[in-house]
Amino acid sequence: MNKKILLLLVPLLLSTGKSYAEATDSYEFDMPEVVVTATKTAMNIQDVPAAVEVITAEDIKSYGAHVLKDVIGSAAGVSIMRVNGREALSIRGFDARYSMILIDGKRIPAETEPLYELDRISLENVERIEIVRGPVTSLYGADALGGVVNIITKSASKQAFTLRLNQGVLSRTGDRNGRYSFTYDSGKQEKLGMTLSGSYSDSDASLKSNGTTYSPFGERKNINARFDYSPTDKEKLTFTASRMDEDTREYAILQTAMGSVRTDVRDNNDRSQYALSYTKDLSDGELYFNAYRSVWNKYNDTVNRTSGQYINSVYGYTTISGLEGRISKKVSNDHLLTFGGEFRPELFRGTGIQTGQGTFTKVFHGKVYEGSEVKTNYSAVYLQDQWTVSPKLLAVASARYDDSNKFESNVSPKVGLTYTPEPGWRVKFNTGQGFRVPSPNQLYLKLNVTRNGKLVSLLGNPSLQPEDSTFYDLSVERDVGNVKSKLTFFSSKITDMIDEAWVDSATVQYQNINRATIQGIEGEISVPLSDRVSWSGTYTYLDAVNDLTNTRLYNRARHKLSSRVTYRQSETLTANLWADSYLHYWFQPSANVSTNTSYTLWNVNVEKQLTEDQTILLGIDNLFNHKDDALSLPGTFIHVDVTMKL
Repeated sequence: MNKKILLLLVPLLLSTGKSYAEATDSYEFDMPEVVVTATKTAMNIQDVPAAVEVITAEDIKSYGAHVLKDVIGSAAGVSIMRVNGREALSIRGFDARYSMILIDGKRIPAETEPLYELDRISLENVERIEIVRGPVTSLYGADALGGVVNIITKSASKQAFTLRLNQGVLSRTGDRNGRYSFTYDSGKQEKLGMTLSGSYSDSDASLKSNGTTYSPFGERKNINARFDYSPTDKEKLTFTASRMDEDTREYAILQTAMGSVRTDVRDNNDRSQYALSYTKDLSDGELYFNAYRSVWNKYNDTVNRTSGQYINSVYGYTTISGLEGRISKKVSNDHLLTFGGEFRPELFRGTGIQTGQGTFTKVFHGKVYEGSEVKTNYSAVYLQDQWTVSPKLLAVASARYDDSNKFESNVSPKVGLTYTPEPGWRVKFNTGQGFRVPSPNQLYLKLNVTRNGKLVSLLGNPSLQPEDSTFYDLSVERDVGNVKSKLTFFSSKITDMIDEAWVDSATVQYQNINRATIQGIEGEISVPLSDRVSWSGTYTYLDAVNDLTNTRLYNRARHKLSSRVTYRQSETLTANLWADSYLHYWFQPSANVSTNTSYTLWNVNVEKQLTEDQTILLGIDNLFNHKDDALSLPGTFIHVDVTMKL
């Protein structure tokens, strides 16, 4: 690890109070921010041992954000991996498979192994986003080895209808991208409230020099509804429903014995989710129940662009049905216990799955396709104790027991400590173990997928072993007025880590990495420079290594630096300038090819409130027109947003 970088960060952390004390004299102390994701109970963010970041609706507005990556991509420990023509979320060096995405605490209906597309979630109806960095497997289970992003939607507050129109073009080619969204808030009508939101986006194809596309293009439609009913002041019943329809395409190249074939990969996805939850505030705790069902339908065609003939078709169907209940209760002045359980049956069915169970056939374009299914029942119980050891020391201990009908049971424990030697100083420590079983498609998948503009075979591996991990992190936080800073060291040791590996130039397969280490440093600071200007910066050093071969793990940057300056001339004019730098980004665009590159993306936006109900925003992404076909960076994108309240 680079000791010079650590030595530079430590004095920065320790000097913030003296360097910026004058700048914060005119600022009042913020009210404590309450978070729920890290412990499944409401806690002051300063007390939570885990590394947590909260992005509020006001933050989203002040950033001028129009997609999710605008607000989370610059967070410490969070990276936007550029993998196979997709933008994928990574937390502390773990890829999207280990970074759980939740909406209101519930799993999103998505592909079992999503290369998470960050523009699928509309920000207009987001109350806040809570990011927990580091494993939370002791509460959420195996998919939270890297961390959790919980997107919490708005409940009804004040009657309003908001319309947002966004139009953007790629400056180099003129390729267009449009997004239109709305949000309706019924206001609280006695005991009942409703919010309704939806969006429609449409994008043109942007072509690389070889004729393939930088990313999927086409149409996406989203609709979301939330109904809250409060029979008493201490009870709430919430029903949520969402639907996403995606009809996108990609141009790719298929290598055959007859040579290269230009293909059009057409992808149609239907995702829906329904959930009903009940919350009751107790005199000394909280009671919570939740039932939900997610359904994902997928249909995919691969077409020869020259002849128009169909080459291949894929059908997939996935359901997740979940039941969860928990109770938090204060058993003494010093202990708050949380006990919970979860049962989650999952069905994964498709023509790309070869298990021999539940076999079926589908006929597409005159060709017969055989498929099969996997049924897995997951169950878990967990227990957590929040123990106030002393006025200066808080301990949070938790453990989760997971079981399934496919794999052996396992226990994931975790202990976190927060020590506050004096106001403005906090020392936090976390340690524990994690466990993750292979997903059905990692075991049994067999189909063609797009990898950096090429169609290749992706194969499951029935011999995969479950992953085990041991982790710890240690952080120091320093606050002076509104100046906040934090320095964290983290480390995870993973046994049998599952990753994709190139078998040959046309085949990728899931394989176990016998031993791997992911460790690094996170530094973060936010400073109000004046009553109009604020600055925030983050730095992440990442050392992700295959311990057997002593080689770096792919699709990760050694250094990531982010910096944002926000200027507020008045209540009606805001401007943002921010940059994300990825240094020594190590990736593998194809078999036997490894590339180490560095790049910086600058972005700027200016938002002006025209009237009380109308706002316009001009934004430029990738300001200096950085273009990289291997990383699917097409260049400068200019967009205009108009927001109207009706």
